[in-house]
Amino acid sequence: MKKISNYLLKSTTFFCMLIFTACDEDVPVENTNALNPEIFFESASQVEAAVNASYNQFQILYQRVGYVFPDTMSDEVVSSGDANFAPFNRFEFNATLGNIAQYWTACFNGIGACNFVIGNEERMRTNSANSDFTEADVDDALGQAYFLRALYYYHLVKRFGGVPIKADLATALDDEPRATADQVYDQMIADLKLSTQLTFPKGTTEVGRVTREAAYALLGKIYLHREMYTEAQQTLNNVTNHTLLPLEQYRDNFSESGEHNDESMFEIGYNGEVGTETERWAQTGIGTSEVTFHSQEYTGWGNAKPSSKVIAEFEDDDPRLDMAILQDDTDTYGPGDVFQFPCPGCSGGPVWYKFSQLYDDQDVAENSGVNVRIMRYADVVLMQAEVEMNLGNIDGAVSFLNQIRDRVGMPRYGTATMDARGFPVNTSEQVFNAIVHERFVELCGEQQRFDDLIRWNLDDEELSIFPDENFNNPDPSLQNVRNYDPNVHRIMPIPQNEIDSNTQIGPEDQNPGY
Repeated sequence: MKKISNYLLKSTTFFCMLIFTACDEDVPVENTNALNPEIFFESASQVEAAVNASYNQFQILYQRVGYVFPDTMSDEVVSSGDANFAPFNRFEFNATLGNIAQYWTACFNGIGACNFVIGNEERMRTNSANSDFTEADVDDALGQAYFLRALYYYHLVKRFGGVPIKADLATALDDEPRATADQVYDQMIADLKLSTQLTFPKGTTEVGRVTREAAYALLGKIYLHREMYTEAQQTLNNVTNHTLLPLEQYRDNFSESGEHNDESMFEIGYNGEVGTETERWAQTGIGTSEVTFHSQEYTGWGNAKPSSKVIAEFEDDDPRLDMAILQDDTDTYGPGDVFQFPCPGCSGGPVWYKFSQLYDDQDVAENSGVNVRIMRYADVVLMQAEVEMNLGNIDGAVSFLNQIRDRVGMPRYGTATMDARGFPVNTSEQVFNAIVHERFVELCGEQQRFDDLIRWNLDDEELSIFPDENFNNPDPSLQNVRNYDPNVHRIMPIPQNEIDSNTQIGPEDQNPGY
């Protein structure tokens, strides 16, 4: 049973941070009084509390907006008319939308909490000589903070492009101009290099915390996205101590009972039992409870339904389809129970099965405690395939792809069966097509597809038509055109309140087209 409670701590140095207590499953929180940083970091519990505060804003992000933006802007989702989803599904958003501002604010609040830890390194190291924590504990605390800061910036640069870089606690409250996207990536790489050196490896730290392997995985992802393939290869090869779950355990990647398994590399912790009904409801779902709206949004209300396009991408015999998406004819078995779609509390099909409470208790109420998996080892294996392809090693790329196929019992690439299905792998171009397909079906609904299409320069081709039942109609007049402009919508607008309040960012600094 998860035991998480929420509290708010105000620092005299910068805005707000949240303090957590120890737990053996997720990183939890409890109420505490305001603390003065001048007398902080004097005990192991204070160091732990400051580090735990750095995690909290991801919990806020993934209550709703963290998955809404990348999923609804991709071709995996068709949205209802919900005001929080439709503007992104239709590419009709603007700088004044409150949920864009909340995404921005959550990320920078998280960066501030990380800076509070990083900026007090000297104090921690000095105090470790005469306290109940060690230099190694300080290293791990810093490693976690560096990783989390990089991950917050990853979320920012993917959604907004260049953003202000805040890496100095002494100037935390100062207005900063926008840095370039390249400068933000450089900051992330520097942070993650430090994290890989400082953070404890998997199995030697509390479950739910950042590990060395997670730092290598995120660093490798950034190298891949920056087309630094040799660096990506070397870095991803350092990701050890994780495995692909076998088919009979595949659902554990998306259920509450399967949290923190050997395939999961980093996840955001939730607890459906914490918080009142009122606390669950705030603008865009950001309340003070420990729940995520993902199960209700994607299964119960159907505000983000799986698109006809993503369903069509699965091969007919792929068992992953029924473990990712519920359709009208899906007969799916839960633990000790059998239920057939339509299920209790579900909107009309199809709906998402990933991260739905239907995996465990057939309940899709908004108080979901299913952890959001930010990184899985399957993503690492697919990135390794892509790296090998770009380095000219076709056989190596196919070998990594077949690891993904083998674990779900699907035909291997490089066989007559896959050639007949339209996926030969004799050239780099053919291997690339297989990678695009495999990432689409393996990682659907996990906030990867939109960013993949952009970095592959496939976004204009794939996002210009609504992914509904007419997406592949041979008569173009029957296809529904989407309001996607690759010169505008690859990134979102800088929030208007940031332009209004930051003296270093003016209207001329807004992203083009907004």
